Amino acid sequence: MTFSALRWKVALILIGGFLVFGCSREPVIARVNGEPITQKDINVLLEHAGIKEGGKIQQGSDLHKAMRQEIINQLINEKLVLQAAKKENIKVDKKEIMNQYNNIVSAFPKEDDYLKKLKARGMSKDMVLKSIERDLTINKFRDSISKDITIPDKELKDYYDKNLSIFAVPENLRLSIIKVGNIEEAKKIRKEIEKGASFEEMAKKYPAGHTGPGAGETGWVTMDTFPSEMAKEIKKIKTGSVGGPIKGREGYYLIKVQEKKGGKTQSFDEVKENIRHILMQQKKVEKFQIWLQDTKNKAKIEILEKV
Repeated sequence: MTFSALRWKVALILIGGFLVFGCSREPVIARVNGEPITQKDINVLLEHAGIKEGGKIQQGSDLHKAMRQEIINQLINEKLVLQAAKKENIKVDKKEIMNQYNNIVSAFPKEDDYLKKLKARGMSKDMVLKSIERDLTINKFRDSISKDITIPDKELKDYYDKNLSIFAVPENLRLSIIKVGNIEEAKKIRKEIEKGASFEEMAKKYPAGHTGPGAGETGWVTMDTFPSEMAKEIKKIKTGSVGGPIKGREGYYLIKVQEKKGGKTQSFDEVKENIRHILMQQKKVEKFQIWLQDTKNKAKIEILEKV
């Protein structure tokens, strides 16, 4: 797989999100049940967000304060999760770590290219592996507190009934289009077609600027491709029939509907498992937030600087 900026950005987010270094030489900003959060921890997250202390964002500004507070809160949350995961003896297999690492590296032509990128940012492979381990540990803990969540079929059906628009499949049409500058010419062509002239041959003479597989063809399109007034008229045309002249923004159109598909709402059975996944993710987030708030209330959290 070739290197892409997007994959690299994702890799950096993964690395930056959970790299926390406890270094006694660094100023301690906060403590969570006795474990320190240092200035270096904050700097790591800032660097991976493309920001440096003393950079473009003025220190002491409202934006600077808000950003630091958000980072400190994030680091506190991570400390609490990792402490809880340790108590629960949640561990990550080395194979899982290497699979994740290899997935990141696959965005690069070779591993050396990735390692050079890391080195340029003052990072190493070992740091990445540790950050992956932390990430996987946090995910495993979040899954562990959500393992008892169940969703009855009635709840799935209620969600389906209240959100039918989500499951609507738009109608797709394959059209052939003739475009001319005035209505008189459009009517003249329409009469020739009605007398037996081939629509496709006429479309070669009066192309509409489309690039479908045949003369004047659009390929598969949906109604939102067209202005609302045109769409209303196109909807009236039966498959295999010709409609128009229809006034558009650039002239008058004769349109033949070659095929139609879609234009229905998926059944409950078709989307049942997708709904289950949606609701499961929502409930996992809700349960984790409840756990996190409860854990925060019980934890000893000390903020040692005024943010």
